[in-house]
Amino acid sequence: MYQDRVEGELKSFLFRSDDGGFAVARVASTTGEVTVVGALAHVQVGQRIMATGAWQTDLRFGPRFRVESVLVEHPRTLSGIERYLQGSIEGVGPELARRIVDRFGVDTLQVLEHASERLAEVEGVGPKTREKIVSTWVSQRVGRELEITLRAHGLGSGAIRRVLAKFGVGSADVVARQPYRLVEVPGIGFRTADAIARANGVDRSAPERVQAAIEFALTSAEDDGSCFLPEAALVERVVGFDVDRGAAVSGIDDAAHMRRVVRHPAAEEGERPVYRTATDELEARVARRVNARRAMAPQPVAADDAARAVGIELAPGQRAAVEAVFGAGLVVITGGPGTGKTTIVRVLAELARRRHERWAFASPTGRAARRLADACGEEARTLHRLLEWSPAEGGFTRDGGYPLEADAVVVDEASMVDLALFDSLLDALPPTARLILVGDVDQLPSVGAGQVLRDLIRSGTVPVARLVDVYRQAAESAIVRNAHRILAGEVPVSAEKEEGARDCFVLAREDAEELAQLLVTVVTTRLPANGFNPTRDVQVLTPMHGGPLGTQALNALLGAALNPTGPEIVRGNKRFRAGDRVIQTRNDYELDVFNGDVGRVTQVGTNGMSVDFEGRVVDIPGDSLDTFELAWAISIHKSQGSEYPAVVLALHTSHFVMLRRNLVYTALTRARRFAVLVASPRALRMAVARTGVDERHTGLAGRLG
Repeated sequence: MYQDRVEGELKSFLFRSDDGGFAVARVASTTGEVTVVGALAHVQVGQRIMATGAWQTDLRFGPRFRVESVLVEHPRTLSGIERYLQGSIEGVGPELARRIVDRFGVDTLQVLEHASERLAEVEGVGPKTREKIVSTWVSQRVGRELEITLRAHGLGSGAIRRVLAKFGVGSADVVARQPYRLVEVPGIGFRTADAIARANGVDRSAPERVQAAIEFALTSAEDDGSCFLPEAALVERVVGFDVDRGAAVSGIDDAAHMRRVVRHPAAEEGERPVYRTATDELEARVARRVNARRAMAPQPVAADDAARAVGIELAPGQRAAVEAVFGAGLVVITGGPGTGKTTIVRVLAELARRRHERWAFASPTGRAARRLADACGEEARTLHRLLEWSPAEGGFTRDGGYPLEADAVVVDEASMVDLALFDSLLDALPPTARLILVGDVDQLPSVGAGQVLRDLIRSGTVPVARLVDVYRQAAESAIVRNAHRILAGEVPVSAEKEEGARDCFVLAREDAEELAQLLVTVVTTRLPANGFNPTRDVQVLTPMHGGPLGTQALNALLGAALNPTGPEIVRGNKRFRAGDRVIQTRNDYELDVFNGDVGRVTQVGTNGMSVDFEGRVVDIPGDSLDTFELAWAISIHKSQGSEYPAVVLALHTSHFVMLRRNLVYTALTRARRFAVLVASPRALRMAVARTGVDERHTGLAGRLG
């Protein structure tokens, strides 16, 4: 009962999920038949397994062995081979399986592999049946070889399925001949691909290894938001992959010669920018499109008349922002909380109606789009829906050949728009359409590469309406006052220490465990006492995923407090219950669910779960569960574009590498009605004092003009 290994022949499946990620099976081990559960769906009946894991006792089903890793061997016995054939080879039933084994005995699988023509010796196997048997055997061999190779390097079932989805029947060949291409698969990094390549005999100084390290260093920088790396920084990253410095330097020279990378002239010594060629072309294309769009004949506009029609009196700065929209082809409107960005959007929507023009309103996220629609009284869509993403084509339907039917496009929360999405938007805009970007440049930049809003403003070539006045009603909010304190480098003040609205509190704790327990108490007791539903109205934010106060640890604590029991589905180390709040961590165009979308699990089953994304229920298959996480607590980056009735922010010195001003500012401005900072005073002081830590390497500003 306490062993941690099970060996034996897989006799039968009690359950096998459609996605291939989970199974319950009976295994004939040396101590008798046992039940094993886990990522076994790739194993075939009759095969022999060596599984490691742990014994568990299920209240309904008794002792079961939960598999953590498994090695698979071919069947060793005649009965095992027979069961294997009839359970896994298309076209082979019990009777035919018996005849094949009777003819070839223990050499059956060798015949299939090396002398399949001998199947003609078996009664009832004609050319068509033989072809079907052989094609099934060959296709399964790819999966078997991949399973054995990649599991030996620590990859789990999810990663293996993603490799198969990416490379198909050529997967084994990629692993054997082009192992560095594995970095194209989400979740597989250079070190894993390199370990496989080195096991395949690739030398440490091999040119393909150096080129792969350069490529991965640059794509990793793009994942972190940069469009290029200074050459000296690129060399250091490549050296960090156990590449000789001289080989790294000459490898970059070779990459430039082969046009895999593009080097620009250095602004300073050692600061020569190095781009991946595709990213260099992308940034240059965006610059050309912005430069071409700026010039547009100004038009008169009755801003005050439109404002009065919707019950608004425009301040001078707001009036100037509205008029600026009709003075150029591309305009940026930026400002912090309470400065009137929403007011301007309402007036613009009214002007569009009065002018009988077709205006499109969009935002990067669904939540932000719904908020935009409420503000302007018009339909608002996500940018992906506006540009009509096509999963079948793997791109946007709307482009230069099929442009948007709009006289103007307003994009809210524009700080979230990355370079690639901005390029697609510019491509889809008709030449005569105006583009208005509305956003807070002091918030965190986009998740993807680039910092479009910041670079447009920094270039000095695009008209910018900067709103700085905080209006009276907003100024009464402690949330707004503290947001502006943070921008000024000042520590936020707890509401009990000043007059005015009591909607923003700072609770101090230095010890991480005490801070975590206080946070749970705030969510489960204090906020409900103030009228907030903890499962619906409250969002916990934190800078990081790991550590004692990261999303993983806080989700475990909050899940146990807010939703401890109920129907659940388990995949690997992930457990989702009906009623859980969950977040999608990757764009899934097939399901129409995007990175950062938050929903509530309404139902779980053996093959997946149903999630309600604010009124739209989506069935999530089991093979997509690995892209979801619990969302009682989420990272501040994932909260961009969203607002919540109440926000609880965890901040501690264990978050040191992430602590900076715009991170705390972004978190606080996600709160619509109430905010609580459960924070280490030292960490809070550190965060508001640090600026520029997240500086990205981008060149768009310099290309404009």
